Amino acid sequence: AKAVFWVTVLMLCALYICSVVLVRTIGKHDGSSPAEELLSDRFSNIPGAMLTLFQLMSQPNIMEYQILFQDYWLLCCFLIGFIIFGSFGMIALLTGVISESMFEKNHLRIEEERTEREL
Repeated sequence: AKAVFWVTVLMLCALYICSVVLVRTIGKHDGSSPAEELLSDRFSNIPGAMLTLFQLMSQPNIMEYQILFQDYWLLCCFLIGFIIFGSFGMIALLTGVISESMFEKNHLRIEEERTEREL
């Protein structure tokens, strides 16, 4: 349980730090173009940016951000990298939960067999 907890804390910290950076750098636009409207809608505050990044991490749909590709190419590189590493983090978290559950059940089964042999 400790490992899963710490991986979750690490993922939340990464989400928070990336959200703060994105809100501070690209979140404040007047919405004069469709690209700026999308940026101010998704990255204007930290909870909204965290939700957007979590959605990209868990279910990547980069086509919504297609209008940003030419004007904000550095943001697109960041989002693609975030999707790749975030997806690996989610897979690691899920794998940790499953394997920890299997180890715990196996340990309980071994303890149960040992008690049966002792009787």
